[in-house]
Amino acid sequence: MLIRNLVPAGLRGFMFAALTGAVISSLASMLNSASTIFTMDVYNRMFDRPANPSCRTSQKRLLLLGRIMTMVFIIVGCLLAPRLDNPKFGGVFQYIQQFQGYIWPGVVAAFLFGMMVPKAPGAAGVAALISGPIIYGLFQRFTVEVHFLIQVAITFLLVLMIMGLITFFKPLDKPRELPVREDIEIKTTPEVKLAGGLVLAAVAVFYIIFW
Repeated sequence: MLIRNLVPAGLRGFMFAALTGAVISSLASMLNSASTIFTMDVYNRMFDRPANPSCRTSQKRLLLLGRIMTMVFIIVGCLLAPRLDNPKFGGVFQYIQQFQGYIWPGVVAAFLFGMMVPKAPGAAGVAALISGPIIYGLFQRFTVEVHFLIQVAITFLLVLMIMGLITFFKPLDKPRELPVREDIEIKTTPEVKLAGGLVLAAVAVFYIIFW
């Protein structure tokens, strides 16, 4: 509707092509990621661990399985998509954002805490990945009146507290040090800093205008 009502007639085809390309590329990347995770991280590690991973037969089997699972994921997505029309979900976009609350609080907490606290043990990261979905699921079940973004924020803080307690009682004897790559330039150029500052300023202006 935005394209039909706001974009000039001569540019609508271009905008639809760009939108279609963005959707297709996102869909392709998600299907590729899902297929790779199932094939390499689940099947290859847990059910089929050949003596020689570089064996041509093994690689062909994994490739075939990846293609089959891609079709399976497409079929599952097509079967689930019509159900999202239910008004209780509040629209597809809100449903996707709300469902991601099961994933990102624990994942972000694990990465952030691991980088900020060198003595954090591996058990703290595992606890974050397990407790995040559980805590958010409890909020979704028993505090329906609370907005899901607030539930996500509280879940994130609770997961950080759990990781902090685990680290407090069982810290690593020696802080974990990240490897240093001398052959890679990691300094941020002034142009990137300027562009980042402009983006942040634009976001702040939009926030003030549409408050």
